[in-house]
Amino acid sequence: MKQPVKGLDHVVVMVDGIDAAEAAYTKLGFQVQPRGFHKKLGTANHLMIFDTDYFEILGIVEDTEFNAERREWLKAGGGLANVALATDGADLAFEAFKAAGLNPDEPLSFDRAVEIDGKTELAKFRTVRIPKTNMPVVGFFVCDHLTPQFVYRPEWAKHPNGARGILGVTVIAEQPAKWAPELEKYFGEGSTKRQGEGLVANTGTQPIHYLSRKDYMARYPGITPVRPGDHPALLSVRVENLAACEALLQKNGVEFLKPDSGRLIVPPSEAAHLTLEFAER
Repeated sequence: MKQPVKGLDHVVVMVDGIDAAEAAYTKLGFQVQPRGFHKKLGTANHLMIFDTDYFEILGIVEDTEFNAERREWLKAGGGLANVALATDGADLAFEAFKAAGLNPDEPLSFDRAVEIDGKTELAKFRTVRIPKTNMPVVGFFVCDHLTPQFVYRPEWAKHPNGARGILGVTVIAEQPAKWAPELEKYFGEGSTKRQGEGLVANTGTQPIHYLSRKDYMARYPGITPVRPGDHPALLSVRVENLAACEALLQKNGVEFLKPDSGRLIVPPSEAAHLTLEFAER
């Protein structure tokens, strides 16, 4: 059965200065893909591809009507902006979101050129964006890959830091429980549950955790969030071997914290306003 939403596809990190962000993520031990351009959207990106998901750093290269909201958001500092959801079809997701009262934008088609084996190909997408009025802190949209073979390539998923995939996203929200009804419009009835004072949303794959600022600071001691209010704050990444990842970060002179034996935390100053958590599971 086809699904309008079937988990997390990728996350978007907005950056003000894409050259510096590219250098930072290379230093963090990622295999950073060459810069791609979305001519229609006025944006450029670099991808960190994993086995079944990825994340991208996205910068503005030309002011357009499509990126006005992103430009406004960047004024407060950038960082984790969006979670893109996997789908069995943009039109299917559009109809489901409309029925749920999420007021989706019409599907948008665009592409970007990629170099594969010395040949230029076009990676093509259709996305459906939900406006800010229905944004549960995180900006959600669905991403329909029309040419997944030009995005998910095994040779691009080999990272010096051993990264293999996204473990989840953490959001700071002063009233976590209040977002449950809106989140269930995306992921279905019963997709959210309380975790202590927090909330976790089951996307179908990786979870999205909502924590109060107090609980976030307790979970990630020594990390100062980049924004004062509610915002998506942290990306958790799975690595094959945490000790090897730690050694690489030390070798490259990356600042990080180790709150316990199972996690490494990279502060926003080292990752273009994103806090990164490395763990084996």
